[in-house]
Amino acid sequence: MKVTALGTSLLCFAFLSAHAQTPSEPDSTYEKCLGEHGTVNNAVVEGCSNMASDESKRDITKHYQSIYKRLLASEVPESAKEFEASQKAWLQYRNLHCNLAGRYIGSPMYAYCPMIKNLERAQELRTLDTMLKN
Repeated sequence: MKVTALGTSLLCFAFLSAHAQTPSEPDSTYEKCLGEHGTVNNAVVEGCSNMASDESKRDITKHYQSIYKRLLASEVPESAKEFEASQKAWLQYRNLHCNLAGRYIGSPMYAYCPMIKNLERAQELRTLDTMLKN
């Protein structure tokens, strides 16, 4: 029981820290959505999380495609395959991590956690895309 409580506390801290450090457009979408609903409950968290997550996924796709094309056209085109593998590994990590969060923190995490991870990944890819353009 001590391990579960400690694990839950660490997961909560990790999510709150990540959320606090991830400024982005979809995040403001989430906050705006919550504000429009007034009362916040699990259904509102899920709906707003999904809305913001969808925006992040579009951003991820846009930057992923841009990066992939640049890598494919680079002097080391096999880097594109490595980048593709890293994205697949990230998706697996996100899904497994968020399933655990949902199971041990609570059902809102099934939508909230992927939103946070998608926001983070969108920012990572945005930064990488910018770096590769320069």
